[in-house]
Amino acid sequence: MRKNTADKILASALALMTERGYNNVSVKEIALTAGVSEMTVFRHFDTKMGILHSLIQTYSYIPYFEHFFLHELTGHLKNDLQQIAHSYLTFMEKNKPIFLIAIQDRSILPELIDIISDNNTRQLQNLLASYFQKLIELGHMKKEIDTKGQAIVFLTGLFGFFVSNAIWENHFLKDQQENFVQDTVEVFMKGVQA
Repeated sequence: MRKNTADKILASALALMTERGYNNVSVKEIALTAGVSEMTVFRHFDTKMGILHSLIQTYSYIPYFEHFFLHELTGHLKNDLQQIAHSYLTFMEKNKPIFLIAIQDRSILPELIDIISDNNTRQLQNLLASYFQKLIELGHMKKEIDTKGQAIVFLTGLFGFFVSNAIWENHFLKDQQENFVQDTVEVFMKGVQA
């Protein structure tokens, strides 16, 4: 299957920006790597920031999680949390290049962290908090818990695991994902289960 022009531009931009950061890559280099003219890049994306915005939208996990929370969760807290954790970590690994670009250029483009956070993290937090609210109503979770707060607690632990592995190539947690997810879910459940 042939890649269309926009996909070639995005793939080239992602590879270059992951390696060198957003600010250290020119549109000219992106065009050269993609095998297109600079004008073609601008016709598709208007600006270099437009390319980055498209990458963030392309790699967003929110459409998947919206479907997942609506159709895949069973109400069985342990199984659901394990599925959520594994899915989150899988998507974060897929999105590692975007994360690394954001980390490399955080001082130059502080709004990049906000874009990523608004597009993904806050929306996922809200989905998880709504799920927790349903479980409270079903009597599966304690009534007094702060659903948004607990969503933050759960996601922050997973994010910390991902960051540790993303930043340090041979981190001691590298081969511990299954144990980490099981232990995280067990500890979390002890605090919230009714």
